[in-house]
Amino acid sequence: MSTSLSSDYRSILSLALPISAGTFTQFLVVLTDNYFLSQVSDAALNGAGNAGILYITLAMVGQGLASLGQILIARRVGEGRAERALVLLRTGLLGLLLIGFCLIATVHFGLQLGFADVFRDPATGDVFSRFIAVRKWGFLPGFMMLMLYAYFMGTARSKVLMVSMISVGVVNILGDSVLISGRWGMPGLGAEGAAWASFGAECAGLSVLLVAVIRANGKAVWERQLLNFQEVWHWIKLAFPLVLQLTLTLGTWSMFFFLVEQVGMLELKVSHVARNYFMLAFTVTQGVQQTTRTYVSTLLGEERGSELPDTLRRLFVVNITGIVILAHGLLLYPEWLAQPFFDDPEGLQAAGKTLPVIFLAMMLYSAVSVMLSAIQGSGHTTPALVIELSAIVIYAFCAFSVTLWWPQPVWRIWWVEFSYFSSMGLGCAWFLFRHDWRSKRI
Repeated sequence: MSTSLSSDYRSILSLALPISAGTFTQFLVVLTDNYFLSQVSDAALNGAGNAGILYITLAMVGQGLASLGQILIARRVGEGRAERALVLLRTGLLGLLLIGFCLIATVHFGLQLGFADVFRDPATGDVFSRFIAVRKWGFLPGFMMLMLYAYFMGTARSKVLMVSMISVGVVNILGDSVLISGRWGMPGLGAEGAAWASFGAECAGLSVLLVAVIRANGKAVWERQLLNFQEVWHWIKLAFPLVLQLTLTLGTWSMFFFLVEQVGMLELKVSHVARNYFMLAFTVTQGVQQTTRTYVSTLLGEERGSELPDTLRRLFVVNITGIVILAHGLLLYPEWLAQPFFDDPEGLQAAGKTLPVIFLAMMLYSAVSVMLSAIQGSGHTTPALVIELSAIVIYAFCAFSVTLWWPQPVWRIWWVEFSYFSSMGLGCAWFLFRHDWRSKRI
């Protein structure tokens, strides 16, 4: 396996584009989910939407551990110890499976204790409960996929990830069309059908990755060697700030949607449609962020830290260019993009005012995501956590202000995204320019 990683635009794109292309499929999945659910009822869209955000929030435990696994794998490759990649992979798969079972139990007991009672609208709460009761099983295949993503990204082989994500997208869209409304003799399951479709899609994506890793490594995949206790503890210590950071970030965003539900059903529906289109930014930044962590960790491992400033500038250019190409419609023709989800002028008008706000927030996100990923990729997970926590405190205060304390129209509520990204951007810039962040060993 080659340990030399070129940092020109072509090499960056060859690593980032497969992930972004695959993530774009995920955007289509979310958009399709919400389109079919909006045809069932507003309660189906809102309840499943909030349940989906809670699921993603809990999944950040696995995402944080897998992301640190990617950083460690890339660093070992850069150090010329690529044989450690499979040991890290096996250990990560076992650990994430155990965590997945723990989260399934957590969701089960949360429902038993009446978590859905927080909803003001009982119908939305009922959909939430039925959706998450099925969706929780996705932690098992989903977490295994995250660790396999980390392995392929850490070893700078991202093309198979696109194939996996496309498989997820195709199975999920087909499952939605059959299971939500009912086709081919199957009864319509509503929101529960969407949850089962997502579970089947994750199993399909996992199958692709397992085949790929076995074909690439042969019998070496089945060796029993794992990390020793000291190495596992080192992984956990480094990953803990990243896990906490990601969980708090998505947890705060989940809280945002629960707060919006207290303002009104229209505001919540518009917000879920806006969230769909925010995924366009995520489509690009997911590829660029993972690429950033791989480049930073590998180049530092190869003692090529002097190349990082130019590499980060190229990553930022790729990021903002991709967002403008994919998301310009949010600024130029927002009502046309919102029209499939609304049959009332009031909702369409509210969405038309909200989507341009999302586009402007995406522009800020494009710069912040590269800076934060550079800090994470260098192994400075604790400073990244401190920066994120500071931004979350400001964001939470603003979110409570415009929802519970002084309720505002939905397009004004979404301006809180600027408080989050701007404060985090200032924190990242201060750390990168004032600290010797390229010297840390992990």
